[in-house]
Amino acid sequence: MDFEIKIIEFLQSNTTTGWITFFKIITMFGSYLGFIITFLLLYRKNKRLSYFFIIVFLSASLFNSILKQIIARERPFVVNEKILNLDNESGFSMPSGHSMCAGLFATFLIYIILKSNSKKLTKFLEIFAIFVFVGMILLSRMVLGVHFLTDTLLGIFVGIMFAIFSIMLYNKMVKKIIQKHIELGE
Repeated sequence: MDFEIKIIEFLQSNTTTGWITFFKIITMFGSYLGFIITFLLLYRKNKRLSYFFIIVFLSASLFNSILKQIIARERPFVVNEKILNLDNESGFSMPSGHSMCAGLFATFLIYIILKSNSKKLTKFLEIFAIFVFVGMILLSRMVLGVHFLTDTLLGIFVGIMFAIFSIMLYNKMVKKIIQKHIELGE
């Protein structure tokens, strides 16, 4: 944990108001703002998947809250008084909900990108941008002093796994629906 404290202390050293404001904006993309954007992008491509995404988001958020209560890890600013709580967070730290959401949102968006008819270079650039943005969200949680590195890593892992299993379930459900329509001759 000392290493993780040093990371946050380094990230918070010499911070400016602009630096903090920038990361406060970035961190919003790991919560409801990111949810709305992801939902709208999914809705444009696949309405049924976008509605399924709402259920997955709510389920993942509940699962993350339960994990936080089970793990009950204190936040960095509670463990070390040198670390500032720049996002007015409270409660437990692990796993990071913003990071979980970032992983969930990114996985759904990457799934849609990979299924699109876009050129390979376009797909690569879109996926690269998503990776950079997710990295910025994870970084923002540490800059703001509200999560340790391992909180963000577990959060993104949970989000990605939740999304992968959900997309697999979605594809299975769609396949059954299509099969039923074929059997009924529709």
